[in-house]
Amino acid sequence: MPRPEDVAEKGWSYGQLPVSTNTDWQEFANAWDDLPIDPYVKPGHRTSRYRRLGHLLARGDGSLERLPNKAFVQDKDVNRVYGGQVRVFEPILGKTYDNACFQATIAFDLNLIRQLEPGQADWLITVHAIRVLATGDTTSAPAPEGRHSDGHDYVIMHLIGRENCAGGLSRLFGKGESEPSLEHTLLLPMESLVVNDQTMEHEVTPISPDDATTAIRDMMIVDFERA
Repeated sequence: MPRPEDVAEKGWSYGQLPVSTNTDWQEFANAWDDLPIDPYVKPGHRTSRYRRLGHLLARGDGSLERLPNKAFVQDKDVNRVYGGQVRVFEPILGKTYDNACFQATIAFDLNLIRQLEPGQADWLITVHAIRVLATGDTTSAPAPEGRHSDGHDYVIMHLIGRENCAGGLSRLFGKGESEPSLEHTLLLPMESLVVNDQTMEHEVTPISPDDATTAIRDMMIVDFERA
């Protein structure tokens, strides 16, 4: 399991969250089969990407409020490819919010962040459900912007699943450092990385099919910002 003390010491932590074998997990993972195509992927970036976006407000009294869908904007100095764009994605569906596995994942993430920041009461949470595909002899970049930070306080990356997939090596770097602090390929459902986005940068190598079919890499990215 990712540990807050590792994030405090190193700027990152790695671990795997429990995965149930019941219908809740299947319904949760199947939500990635219903993601609209990302209309903002630029031609030539060799990326086939699908996504939905969700917004939550976690209050210090323990309540968790779903917020209306809104645009997602990153600064140009954070995202060299999509920075400055006002991107509006289709929202995460209500049945996904209501799913027990989704709720347990958000609860785990929020508890970890609150252990890191016990004096911070409220958190804005942005949830990205992302699928990246690669077919034939092509590759597809999960992060076409390359090595980057996301412009938040903390970022937690959960692998939902991958099929017929080669590549997808995650690298974490301390800002200003040339050698990675971690190189690891997420292979198992709910393998997770937690990063302090103020001190760390990350990148993912392109994926490609490991046979003649289509490579699939499904991720849930959870961003935390002080409210």
